[in-house]
Amino acid sequence: MKKYSRVIKGTIKVLVVAFMILIILNGILNRFDGAYNTIGYRTYTILTGSMEPKIKPGDIVLVKKVAEDELKEGDIITFKEDNRIVTHRIVEKNNNGFITKGDNNNVKDSEIVKENNIIGQVKLVIPKLGYVLVFLSKPIVISAILIIIALIIIWDVFKN
Repeated sequence: MKKYSRVIKGTIKVLVVAFMILIILNGILNRFDGAYNTIGYRTYTILTGSMEPKIKPGDIVLVKKVAEDELKEGDIITFKEDNRIVTHRIVEKNNNGFITKGDNNNVKDSEIVKENNIIGQVKLVIPKLGYVLVFLSKPIVISAILIIIALIIIWDVFKN
């Protein structure tokens, strides 16, 4: 019984530390343009269903900075539009930029996406992790996790 208890406690510790690292890494990637410019990747949580069924609300997309000439029709890009971040598919490329459309939308986007508005190309979709990160990023949840870690450490110290 003690063996299983140690395994369970060890697993919980590893999961808590892994989630904390994930939160910190996500925070660094998203809050500091310097980190994005250095490593070339950034994550975004998808909030709408415009790209369903490929990308659903709550999914996280890993976006890589790429040169405009690397992009082609069919690629999914993340870009800035009217002070918001949008992730849609390129349906047409012309001399003025890119015409995009959400997979779940009936019409193409009205604005042409210019090169300077492109954040990058979607390289990876992680289902539902966005909901987890949003929840775990709340100050009350971070505080609770830190308290739990502290209690586990104190318990281990005084138990031995």
